[in-house]
Amino acid sequence: MEKKNNKSKLNSEELKEFYVKTKNIDKKLDHGRAYRTLINPIRREILKFIGYNIKTMKEIKSEFKFDETQLNYHLNMLKQTFYVLDSNEGWKLTPRGIGFLENARLEM
Repeated sequence: MEKKNNKSKLNSEELKEFYVKTKNIDKKLDHGRAYRTLINPIRREILKFIGYNIKTMKEIKSEFKFDETQLNYHLNMLKQTFYVLDSNEGWKLTPRGIGFLENARLEM
């Protein structure tokens, strides 16, 4: 997990917040939520686009050509399942998001 923490752009406070929020997750419920979130190819593409960087809403909106309502919906789904975090700087992958990016087979 340390490796993923180092690749994440989360600062120490954000990282601490991530671990507090994910500490007592019900694994069975979480698995279902994660599956329903990541089955959507748009959300997987958003994760790939953010990658190891920090992306602003403007950058993401420009890349995906969605209106703000659609984009907020997809980003909030990823945020609720702890794959991304919205910060003052922009959107960042959490260690969980990086783990998915590095370990999931994204091409079919």
